[in-house]
Amino acid sequence: MQKLINRTRIAAAIDAIAQSKAAHWLGKKSLWLYKGLPELIAYGYAFLYMYTGYDKLKHVEEFIDGNSKIPLVGQYAELIGWGIPTLEILLAVLLVLPFLKLKKIVLWASVVLMGIFTLYLATMLIFVPDRLCNCGGVIESMGWTTHLIFNLLCLGAGVFAIRNLQKI
Repeated sequence: MQKLINRTRIAAAIDAIAQSKAAHWLGKKSLWLYKGLPELIAYGYAFLYMYTGYDKLKHVEEFIDGNSKIPLVGQYAELIGWGIPTLEILLAVLLVLPFLKLKKIVLWASVVLMGIFTLYLATMLIFVPDRLCNCGGVIESMGWTTHLIFNLLCLGAGVFAIRNLQKI
């Protein structure tokens, strides 16, 4: 009987703490973080695409040359060499604009592009012994498995952001 009374007192104390102002404040802060996280992810994509797009344009001849050696896409190396970095920079700029509907569309496009990059990485890992990576900047120096994991995490974060992006 005494144990039951002690458990009841402990439960009541826990309830009191949970309903206190401190818990309420913490709950509001974590809710703010949860609501702000999709926006932060969008800015992360913007930074990533601006960085890699700029680096690819800075070294566009090397990027085109590297793409020309990739089976199936080599014949489109120049189009890809100029198109992908331009698209990345355009997506980066559009992601930082404060228009929610536009941001959702651009975030979708960013996640699709990341999905294409991830599919390329997975295909290279599985089927190609002499792998070519023209990703740009520090991203290019990652190992293939690390790069694939990084892309998968970015994909997951992007999907989370799309599902949870709200008006601020």
